[in-house]
Amino acid sequence: MAAAPKRVFRVRTGTLVAPWEIPARDVRLLGRTLVERQDRVLARLGLTVSGEVEVGERGAEPDALYIDDDVDFAAGTLRTWLKAAGPDTVMALVERPKRVGELEVEPVAWYRDGVAGFEPLEGAEPLRVMGVRWGHGSRPVRVEPLGLTGRGALPGPFGDGQVLDWAIDVRTAVTIHHWVHVLRATYAAMGVEIWERMVLAPWSTLWTWLRWPLHPRLALVGKRCQIHPTAVLEGCILGDDVHVGAFTVLRGCWLGDGTHVEDHVTARLSAIGPRAHVGNYSMFNLSSIGEKSSIGHIGAQACVIGDNCFVSTFATMHDLNLRGNVKVRWGSRLLDTGVPFLGVALGNGVRLGAGVTIASGRDIPNGVHIVAEGAVARIPRDLAPGEYRSVAGLLVPDDGAGG
Repeated sequence: MAAAPKRVFRVRTGTLVAPWEIPARDVRLLGRTLVERQDRVLARLGLTVSGEVEVGERGAEPDALYIDDDVDFAAGTLRTWLKAAGPDTVMALVERPKRVGELEVEPVAWYRDGVAGFEPLEGAEPLRVMGVRWGHGSRPVRVEPLGLTGRGALPGPFGDGQVLDWAIDVRTAVTIHHWVHVLRATYAAMGVEIWERMVLAPWSTLWTWLRWPLHPRLALVGKRCQIHPTAVLEGCILGDDVHVGAFTVLRGCWLGDGTHVEDHVTARLSAIGPRAHVGNYSMFNLSSIGEKSSIGHIGAQACVIGDNCFVSTFATMHDLNLRGNVKVRWGSRLLDTGVPFLGVALGNGVRLGAGVTIASGRDIPNGVHIVAEGAVARIPRDLAPGEYRSVAGLLVPDDGAGG
């Protein structure tokens, strides 16, 4: 880094993230809020936030760094950008996949004006401009993706013993305006954690010598954890006081402090928040479970579950649309995510009773309790906290009379 910015300011964007309706700065990724994660990255680079400013004050000091409070980025991303940046520059991530050996590494970057799509800068290769600026930030400085690669057997009945080569980007930046962004940012954060704590650890030199970029059964385990001898942990990071029950299989997961995972649980590439509880025989992939939530679910994929939620056994959250791409609600708009595979989002304090079915792409507001079984296809935007049951796919207040 040729020259460092003289001061760092955090920009208050006022962004609210549905369905929690909380400021993006308070969204938690792997147990830390967005601003806590920003401060942690800045501290590693010897920088600290001098103060906070409004959006209209961004760029007032040409030698200062301005970071929006709704963007999450890895230390490697900021370090790489600062080496090439200077006054009047803005961080821009290259959208083009980068080839690593025989694999293509897909960049992890989400632009603020779309769930899946974006408009590239005119006359340039596809870039995504992020909320990190030096001064006014009118000139984009590119950050190329950096790949973490590995190899593993395909899971499930369709794997048939085949070996899958995979690659993820560890120079990440994600602007968080929507629960889909939270899901994507969680994947990115877990990839960076694996990269920094496992691959870049001092003893990674031995793995490199053995040509093992990531040991297939490696796990970082915190203090006072109770791991049953029959449990299988592969590429996982566990906090303190974590309990993992018998015959549970966790692959590529992050578990916060005090998490309790019961017997016969299967989870892949998922984050389980501090003091959460996962019931027997649960199965979930590519999901994020919030703090102090209790899951008795037998199948969830690509879902975001808020804090203090309860999902009963045999509640169903669909993750696949066989008729096309999944659409999600963003304010008054219904946006195409560009993919047919996506789960649901639960606000804080949501409860789903046994037999409740939620269609893919839906989000449940804070404090809503759905107590009677049935499929839920439409969820009003102004749904108030309270108990509801499903009638012909619609939610109606539950008065306890049934029917």
